[in-house]
Amino acid sequence: MKYELQPAVAILDENGLTTSAGWSIIYNVDSQTGEYQGATYQFLPVGVGLPAYAYLDAPKKAEDDHAIVRQGDKWIYPVDHRGKAIYSTETGAESTVTNIGDTPEGYTLLKPTSDFDSWNGKKWVLDKEKQHQYDVTTAQSQQSQLLNDANSAISNLQDAVDAEIATEQQTEMLKKWKKYRFELNQLDVNTAPNIQWPANPQ
Repeated sequence: MKYELQPAVAILDENGLTTSAGWSIIYNVDSQTGEYQGATYQFLPVGVGLPAYAYLDAPKKAEDDHAIVRQGDKWIYPVDHRGKAIYSTETGAESTVTNIGDTPEGYTLLKPTSDFDSWNGKKWVLDKEKQHQYDVTTAQSQQSQLLNDANSAISNLQDAVDAEIATEQQTEMLKKWKKYRFELNQLDVNTAPNIQWPANPQ
């Protein structure tokens, strides 16, 4: 009859030193964060303790979105959102979670639904005033650009009229451009985005 010898199991005393040499499964953690790194099977000679940042008691399996961390003489299981996108509750700017633990103060995992959302303490809500101000600013910029185009066209045509070299068609076009410029100046950009822009004479 054939017998298989079982490897000796290391025995440690209350001070953490090996009193009987043998093999042991040890559980290793990161030296900086205490995060569990995995188990190794090591031989421990007499008089030697466990390697640094290693423990004999096994951690439990962590739930989804949780990490395994050694804290003092016990395992803890904090939330772990590393790699996930988080959003500033002040600006809505996106960044990525890099540390274990709760979402940093001033950030949320909830993504804004638009560029005009504001955080109300629990969720993102549409800030209508912010959206309206954006629409007004956009309308002001468009109005300014259109007026520049109109002024340029009027200047050229006016030169031709003043020099008495303008054709009948150019004289008529000058009137249209002036009417167009007048209509542009009459627009109330504060009604944006509900603005009826006048038709370009071209």
